[in-house]
Amino acid sequence: MRRSIKKAAASQAVLDPLCEEPLYMQIANRLANEISTGRLAPGMRIPSETELMSMHGVSRITVRQAIALLTRNGQVVAHRGKGTFVSRPPLHQDLSMLQGFQDALRNQGVEPQTELLEFSISAGRTDRTLAHGLDLPVRLRRRYCVDGQPFAVVEAFLPASAAAVGEKRARDLIVYEILQQFLGLRIGRADVVIRCAPATVQVARELSINARTNVLVMERTSRTAPGTICEFTRIYIIPERYTFRLSLPGPLEIASALRPVETAKRLKLH
Repeated sequence: MRRSIKKAAASQAVLDPLCEEPLYMQIANRLANEISTGRLAPGMRIPSETELMSMHGVSRITVRQAIALLTRNGQVVAHRGKGTFVSRPPLHQDLSMLQGFQDALRNQGVEPQTELLEFSISAGRTDRTLAHGLDLPVRLRRRYCVDGQPFAVVEAFLPASAAAVGEKRARDLIVYEILQQFLGLRIGRADVVIRCAPATVQVARELSINARTNVLVMERTSRTAPGTICEFTRIYIIPERYTFRLSLPGPLEIASALRPVETAKRLKLH
């Protein structure tokens, strides 16, 4: 597959030095055409800088200008030490449906790579980020990757009975599977809050981003049918790779629903 792409690209490698269009734009346009026609599919690595220099007979600066243009347009993304790859369409989650984070990915045909970072039966009792009064001592932390690149860290707090799941089974069970299949709970309602916040040092390290980089933070509180809180999940997401969707009947008043976060923080402090 890789060889056929190189061959096809080589057949179109000759640039027009007399054209008003700069050489780097000619290269960028040809790569963009291969992306739009599917010859360079999402997640596929484009030719390296050295390969593009050889194919088109241009300098490294010219090639870098072409790749930079495609990067600014969101058509490719560079992974340090691995190369430059065709961007995938942003993953999304429909907030009008009651579904778990991993289920939302699977519904889009994406099977993420997951890594269990922590399974503690008592960390929730001393975690200061957990709202006061919540009896959810079991803490589960998991990292999600697509194409080998981390894009989300999930931090879930569960009832004490979830400790019986054990670390080995927790590697394969998502949060709602633990609650519904293992603990036999029926989810009657879930409240979701989405905000933007700087990543903590720990989360930044786990997502391979710079410390204090802004990430999307999705917080979900699930309740059983009688109204008892049975889980609290916080998901840190790299915003360039994920979107949320909501569809409601009738008009949606957005402006009146806005709440200033800074004001809320000041009220809590006083």
